[in-house]
Order: sequence, then C-alpha cells, then structure tokens
Amino acid sequence: MSDTKKKYISSLVREFVPCFRIIAQDHALGSEAIPGNRILRTFLANDYPICSVEKGGFLVLDFGTEVSGGVRIVTSGKMKPCRIRLRFGESVSEAMNTPDPDHAIHDIELPISAFSSTDFGNTGFRFVRIDALDSSLLLHNVIAICEHQACEQIGTFHSSDQLLNKIFDTCIHTVKLNMQDYLLDGVKRDRLIWGGDMYPETMVILRAFGAVAVVKDTLELLRNHTKKKNFINGFSSYTLWYFLTLYDFWIHSGDDSLLKTNCSLLESEAIRLSSMVDSEGREHLPPVRFLDWPSSQSPEIIHAGLQPLLLMALRAINVMLAYLKSPVSIPETILRKLKDHVPDPKDNKSAAALQILSGMADRTDVLEHNPYFGVSTHFGYYLLLAKQNQKALELVRKYWGAMLDLGATTFWEDFNLEWVPDATAIDELPVPGRPDIHKDFGAYCYKGLRHSLCHGWAAGPAAWCSQRILGVEPLKPGFKEIRFQPDLCDLEFAEGTVPTPYGLINVSLKKGREPEIQLPGEILLRK
Repeated sequence: MSDTKKKYISSLVREFVPCFRIIAQDHALGSEAIPGNRILRTFLANDYPICSVEKGGFLVLDFGTEVSGGVRIVTSGKMKPCRIRLRFGESVSEAMNTPDPDHAIHDIELPISAFSSTDFGNTGFRFVRIDALDSSLLLHNVIAICEHQACEQIGTFHSSDQLLNKIFDTCIHTVKLNMQDYLLDGVKRDRLIWGGDMYPETMVILRAFGAVAVVKDTLELLRNHTKKKNFINGFSSYTLWYFLTLYDFWIHSGDDSLLKTNCSLLESEAIRLSSMVDSEGREHLPPVRFLDWPSSQSPEIIHAGLQPLLLMALRAINVMLAYLKSPVSIPETILRKLKDHVPDPKDNKSAAALQILSGMADRTDVLEHNPYFGVSTHFGYYLLLAKQNQKALELVRKYWGAMLDLGATTFWEDFNLEWVPDATAIDELPVPGRPDIHKDFGAYCYKGLRHSLCHGWAAGPAAWCSQRILGVEPLKPGFKEIRFQPDLCDLEFAEGTVPTPYGLINVSLKKGREPEIQLPGEILLRK
C-alpha cells in the first residue's frame, strides 16, 4: 500500500470552458455542435450530435478567453482510432502556425480512440487547432479545462468608465491564471517562478484576493531553495524585489511568521548589500545586472534604475529588521549617500519611475515626454505609481486599452503602441500583407510567437486603481492604520473594496460629494 501520509490535496480548482466559436474549418461537418457544448463524457446509445472531421481536415476553436490548462476531447464510439495534431495558441496566428516549444507542449501528434474522453495540455491558450491526420475524427465535444487557485475575489473596483472597468477585470483574470501551485510569470511561457516578476502580481493579488497562501508559499520556495550565497534567480535585482515583495505582503497581511522565517536572510543580505555601496554612494551590485529587457543593453540606464531600487529595498529591510528587534541595521549614512548619488536615466521611463518612487529625483519630464511610448508592461505598474494620477489614468486607457482593442482577454509580456497600425488582432485569421500583432512583433526573449500574451507583471493597473483612485494605503502591518487619499480624476464615480485581515474596507466616491469610507472596527484612519 502507498504511504497516504505523503499525499496532499491540491489547492487548485478545475473549471470547464466550452468552445465560444469556430474560427476556421476544412472538411468538417456538424461543427455547429461544438460551440457552447457542455458534454464531458460519452456512453453507449447516446443521442449526442457528432462533428465529423475527415482525414486532412481541421477545426480552429476559440474558447473566448485565455485559459491555463488543456482540453478534453470527447469522441464518438462510431469512429476508428486515429491520430490528430493538436496545437494551442494564445492567438489564432499561433494556433495556425508552429508554436514555440518553450516551456510547455503547444504542438503535438496524439492517438485518439473511440469512446474516449482524453485530457491533454498544460499551457496558456485561447485557441486550439485540431487536424485529423490519418482517418476521420468523430467528435462529441472539445472543451477547455482551466486550472487556478481556489481563491475568491473579494477586492473590487467599479467606476463610471466602462473601459477602465474592463481593464481592471482583465488584470484580475491575468493574475488569476498565473496563480498556480506557485506564482508563475506567464502561463504559456516561461511558466517559471521569478522573484522580481512576482512583485506587480503580488500587489494585484493583495488588493483582489487578500494575503492568500500562494504568495507566501512562493516566497518560502525561493528562500528555501536558492543556492547558498546566490541571489534570487541569480539576479541581484531580483533579491531586492524579493524583499520589497516580502515587505508589502507583511504590511498587507500582518503575518509576523513569514518575517521571522526570513530574519537570518534579512540580516545577512543587509550586510552584503550594504557592502556594495561605495564611499560616493554608488551601487556596485554584481552581475547579473538586470532592470528590464528594454534597458538590458545599456549599463548606464541599468545603474540609473538599480540605484533607487537598492535604496528602496534597503529601507524596507531596515523597517523589517527593526520590527524584529534585530541587532543588525543598515546605517543611515549609507542610505543617505545612496539617495544623494543620482544617475541620469536619460529617456528611460523605467529607471526614471524608480527614481521618483524612491524620492531620489523628480523625473516627471522623462515620464511625460512622449508619454505613451517607451512603456513596458513589466514596469508599467511602477510608471503608473510615479505619474500624476490623471496622467496615469490616461496611460491606462491608451496603452492597456489598445491591447483590449486587439482582442486581448489577458495582458501581455510586452506591448508597444507602434505595433498597432493596421495589425490583425489576436482573434483574427492572419491576413497576407497586414502585420500580425503576435507573429511579427516582440524583441529580446519574446520575439514573435514566443511572446507571452498572459503575463502577470502586466496586471499593475488593478493595484493602481485600488491604491490611487480608491486611495487606501496600509501604514502599519495588517492595515492596523491606513491613509485614505482618494482621487476620482475625471471619473463621475468609483467604488470598491480592499481586503484586510479584519474584513473589507468599503470606499464610495462620487463627483461633487465627500468621499465615503467604511472601516472594520480594528482599523485606525490616520487624519
């Protein structure tokens, strides 16, 4: 007998998503039976309709929304065993081409039997192409299986702007799909755990789902299994983001236990990171030196971003160590020198945003010069926080809204408004002579179809709406004390809820009226 004590129940749930529509087909009859079909199993003497795909024929299915998981293929007992080619795509173009194999199987030949309900796939997709290779395929159904954490969304946002509401909801869906057994950066690619990439995701999760276990589990996994004396993921900057994520999780949750288990790491890294600041206050973080992909070829800009990032992380480490009553602390002289050494970010908005957020310098001129370009989804969250609220709202509408116009149901690893003119959307068949928004764009590690169209770091607008429009910020661990500085910008109204360990904070804002906030009794509002 197996040792049942070693077994455990997954915290993931499975949802079935019926096909939304047929995008394309060839040598197929009865395909109208597939959209909306909820059949999960076959049986003898059933009266199910049959979709027949002849040898050499195919179907391209649209499930209407991005999914993290696979498909169930339900076949008729009247068919002979056959082979199919199964392709997953985050765009129609990807499903119609040869998808990139990193880091999941998106393109495979499979044997399919009669009377079967075959589940296959562990990736991110919205579209599926099925080709019948050597004989006819008789289908009762093809239905998507979506897996994600069993977390209830309790943090909400709704406003007079329907576009902003849709962007908020799309951010939540993006992050929800990436909440697997641990936090992933993308459900198609990389499907990896990155200590830097998870910070924007975590901020959205804390505002939408609260301090759920998947964040804590991911932080503990990174701490426990990073090689000794190495940085998180091998990047010095990702260790800095790890501590900022730890700090915000603690402030939102009030979870002292996670802080205590990190105490020795906080102490050792405080000493090591402090030693990487020279007498002039310049950071000397070792390789791999990484800010984001657009800045990766410029050592000057990387330095201009790492300088304020190190300052922000060391400040957070000091606060956590003081709370733990540790004898270790980072001298204020080091922090002051770090702040006083101000590198030129040139025209790079990512580095400029961090300098603003750290209090190092006012780089508004950089952010507002050609404000809709030079933006990355990775650093979009920090850029929004660094901008004046109305200008940030305009960026959300223009930049994230353009992805929705191109068929997005989740937000992408990267995006550039220069890609947009005349481009085919992700839910359209490729058109010869027109740029393909998925296949023809991208850079660095996300060229063409390798580009992830569901990346957690792109979901920052949801956290920004909660922080800057609803205006709720925790000042003490677990929301014991908060600041309330709402800003309707040009909206007629906005309302929402913010999760805390004591229950929900409710906010209602209407133009021309005093803001309303309802707090659980344990929370103090700082005047």
